[in-house]
This record gives sequence, structure tokens and C-alpha cells, in this order.
Amino acid sequence: MHVQRVCASVVCANTLDSVDESLVEAFEPVARDLRAAGLDCQLADDHSGSDPRLGATAELIVSGVKVGLLTLGAAILDTDSRTLYLAAQTQRLVQANLGIGGRVIEWPPCVPSHGHPMMATRGRRAPLWTCPLDGSISVAIGAHP
Repeated sequence: MHVQRVCASVVCANTLDSVDESLVEAFEPVARDLRAAGLDCQLADDHSGSDPRLGATAELIVSGVKVGLLTLGAAILDTDSRTLYLAAQTQRLVQANLGIGGRVIEWPPCVPSHGHPMMATRGRRAPLWTCPLDGSISVAIGAHP
């Protein structure tokens, strides 16, 4: 299996040839937020034999752990919707399959006084991470501190 870091910038030429470019582009903001939380992320070729007509796929590896398969449905056309879709999938995969010291990683973390992760939501101008208890607390996906 060939593994490669997802670049945090569209200008980076080091993307996997076999991973759909639209998936890589839409995933970049999510990758920035994973790295901001101290989690390394990589995409790997999907060798599961998925039907390419159903959309793009890639194996997601976070901090050296294969957490699962990201899928990007063929019907999702705009980049913001793709980013939102991938952010929600990534969050589920990280929380279900990655832990530190037996504890689930609450990613992306909400404000320090809240003990829960934020959730991916559709904003007016861009996809957001939003507090599930207070919708006024939000940050653009890709800009999480």
C-alpha cells in the first residue's frame, strides 16, 4: 500500500495519483484541522474494490492508525458540500477507531469548558464546526485552532 500525507495547500503537487483529485481537494481543510489537534493524517489508495461509479474513495490513516474508508458520493458536486461530507465522515471514523489511553478522542474539540466535540454543519458561506449546545459557537472547517 502506498501512503502519502495530504497536503494542506492546493499548490502542493504531492497528492496520490490514484486518489480522486476532488476528494483530496475537499479533504484538505479537514486535514488542517486534524493537524491542528496534533493528529497526523494520510490518505492511501483504496484497494477494497469499490465501484468507482459510486464515487471516490480513499483509506484514511490518522496518527498511523487505519481508521476507515472515506467515500465521496458521485452526486456531491460542490467543494463545500464535499468538505462537509468528508468532515462528518472523518469525525465518525476518528471517534470510533482512535483513542489515547483508552479514551475516545473528542475531535474536533469544542470550547475548553465543554466536554464534547463540535459537529460539522452547513454555514452560509462555508462548512463549519459548530457547538452542538450553542450554535453561536462555530469555526470554519479548516480553521479550527
